[in-house]
Amino acid sequence: MHASAGQPIATKAQAVISSLAGRITGYNPFPNSTGGAVPQTISIDGIFNRISGIGLGSFIYGLLPLKQLPHKGKAKTLGKSLLTAGVLSGLFMSGNPHNTNLLTTSRPAITVSSSEVSYT
Repeated sequence: MHASAGQPIATKAQAVISSLAGRITGYNPFPNSTGGAVPQTISIDGIFNRISGIGLGSFIYGLLPLKQLPHKGKAKTLGKSLLTAGVLSGLFMSGNPHNTNLLTTSRPAITVSSSEVSYT
């Protein structure tokens, strides 16, 4: 936002509003302001990641009403911390985490023409 330094207060306000709205919703109410077009960086889909899942699981473990389970208090505290960290890191994760598949590679598949295959 240093591009708006020395500008009138109305121009600075437009840059701040455009930047905040662009980062949260992806919509820029003032596209011609000094901040320009700002991409959306908050991802609601990102909050459902493995860290928040592990945190939710250990938090639920701490809430179970069974006295025989060990370390329920520690699990509940750790679960709250992991759930908070997972949600906050997922909100600000760049891109959609569901676009990638770890099982597929970027290499092209090997193709074999039918003339090279023997059916005997």
